[in-house]
Amino acid sequence: MADSVSSARRSEIMSHIKSKDTSIELLVRRKLFSMGYRYRVNYKALPGKPDIVFTRKKIAIFIHGCYWHGQDCGSHYAHASQSNKAYWGPKIERTKQRDQEHIQALETDGWKVIVLWECTIKRDLDGVVDTLITEL
Repeated sequence: MADSVSSARRSEIMSHIKSKDTSIELLVRRKLFSMGYRYRVNYKALPGKPDIVFTRKKIAIFIHGCYWHGQDCGSHYAHASQSNKAYWGPKIERTKQRDQEHIQALETDGWKVIVLWECTIKRDLDGVVDTLITEL
C-alpha cells in the first residue's frame, strides 16, 4: 500500500513525534514527583539515555511506546504499519535489538533496569507506579 501523503509532508508529520517528554513519560514522572521521589531525566551518561534514573540506587527506567518499540500487546497502540512495511519492519526490529543492547550494558554495569510500556501505563497508571515503588 502506497503512502497517502507526499514525502515532504510525511517528513513534516514525523518531525513532530517526540522522543522525550512524551505524555506517558510525563504521567509517570508527575506521579513519582508528587509522591516525593526525585530522579534524573534522560540521563545521557548511561546507555540508551533512560527516561528516569535513580542514580543512588542504580535504577534505570525506560518508558516505551508500544508501536515504536515493537510491543505486541494486542492494543491499538501497537498496530503494525500497513504502509511501507519494508521500511518499518526492519526499523522497529532494530529498535528492539538496540533496546536489548542498552539493557544488557546497564545490567552488566550493575544497574537494575525496568521497562514500562505505554499500554500498561494507560491501562493502570496507579498500579504501575505502585509496582515501581516496590522496586525502589
